[in-house]
Amino acid sequence: MIIEDASSSDAGEIAALVNRAYRAAEGADGWTNERDLIEGARTSAEAVLALLVQGRILLLRESAGGPIMGCIHVAVDGDGAWHTSMLAVDPDSQTGGGGKAIKGEVERQAIAAGAPCMRMEVIRQREALIAWHRRRGYEPTGAVVPFPYDNPSVGRPRRPDLELIVMEKQLAAPDRPA
Repeated sequence: MIIEDASSSDAGEIAALVNRAYRAAEGADGWTNERDLIEGARTSAEAVLALLVQGRILLLRESAGGPIMGCIHVAVDGDGAWHTSMLAVDPDSQTGGGGKAIKGEVERQAIAAGAPCMRMEVIRQREALIAWHRRRGYEPTGAVVPFPYDNPSVGRPRRPDLELIVMEKQLAAPDRPA
């Protein structure tokens, strides 16, 4: 597997991948599908381009020049934490370790850069996804962020009780313990 930085020319392919992973049509389900909670597209090429301005998107490919199998967005928060979002792996490849590989690479880069922790938000109702991250050392902080109901670019929520929990993973740098 190859992990590399995305460029603006990848925006359309990234958006298509993320939409397949999060909101695939019935019958094309990966375990990360959230179609029961939110309908419509998860992102667009324009939104991906905006994320590239705010940070980086890492891509996972089987081989150089091959199709994008996975992606993750990362930006650095004001306190130095590496903030990830939009982790997605093609539904047909989700049990092959791609998510673990790309998330692990981001964590390795964060440690090398001296980041104190990783940070992310997860929809509270996504219990399997929360459990997946907990197995990788992420823990809820207790902070809750309101779901962006007024932002049509994230899709149309199917229920009124969605909210995002903040999760963090403490990182060990060579000169400090985790």
